[in-house]
Amino acid sequence: MGKVVSLYGGRDPRELPMYSIGDASVYLGVPRSTLSTWVRGKRVHGRTVMHALIKADRASGLLSFNNLAEAYVLASLTRRFELPLQRVRSALRFVGGERPLLTTPFQTDGVGIFVEHIGKLIDAARGGQAAIREVVESNVERVELDERRLPLRLYPWRLEPTEPRIIALDPRRAFGRPTVVGSAVQSETIIDRYRAGESLGKLAAEYNLASDVIEGVLRWGLDAEKAA
Repeated sequence: MGKVVSLYGGRDPRELPMYSIGDASVYLGVPRSTLSTWVRGKRVHGRTVMHALIKADRASGLLSFNNLAEAYVLASLTRRFELPLQRVRSALRFVGGERPLLTTPFQTDGVGIFVEHIGKLIDAARGGQAAIREVVESNVERVELDERRLPLRLYPWRLEPTEPRIIALDPRRAFGRPTVVGSAVQSETIIDRYRAGESLGKLAAEYNLASDVIEGVLRWGLDAEKAA
C-alpha cells in the first residue's frame, strides 16, 4: 500500500492561514479597517495606541479559521451588543491566557462581560463581580464546538443572529470558503451561476437544494458585497 499523505501535513486545519483580512471582513460583516486594527493594532506618530487582539500568521498575514472565530467573538460583543472595545479588553486582561477569545465562552447582558468561574458567573469586565444568570445571553450561538469546546464550524450572520443558518465556514470543507449548510457547495459558485443567467429553479434542482435556500445564499452574497 502506498504511503498516505495528510492533506494538512499533520496540522489542525483550523490553524492554517486561509483568509485575507478583506475576505474575513466580508464573511463576518465587520468593516475592513476595524478588523485590520484588531489584527495589526494601531500606531499613531510611531507610538502604539492599540495592541493587536488577534495574531495572524506572521509570514503571510493571513487569518486562520481560529482567528476568524476570535474575530467573530469580538464582532458579536461590539456589534450585536454594542459593548465598548475598552470594556472587552478589560475582560480579556482579567481572563488572561494565550488566546482567551478562542478558549473562553464569553456571555453578556449588554453591559457586563461574563465568564464561568468555580461554578459562578462573574463579570470579567468589572474585576469579577457576581452576575445574575437569568439576564445573560451567550454570544456564541452560531459557533459549533468540538468535544474540547473549541470552534469547529461557524455560521456567519448578517442582520440578526437568529436568522436561518444558510452559510457555513468550515476549515475542512472547500478550504474554509463559505459553503451552503449541509453541503460542500460553495456559495460563490451559486452566486456566479445566477449572475450568468441561470434560474433559481435550475440551481435548486442541480444542487438538490430548496429554492428558499438558494434565495438565502443569493441574499447573503448581496449583503457580502455591500459590506465589502
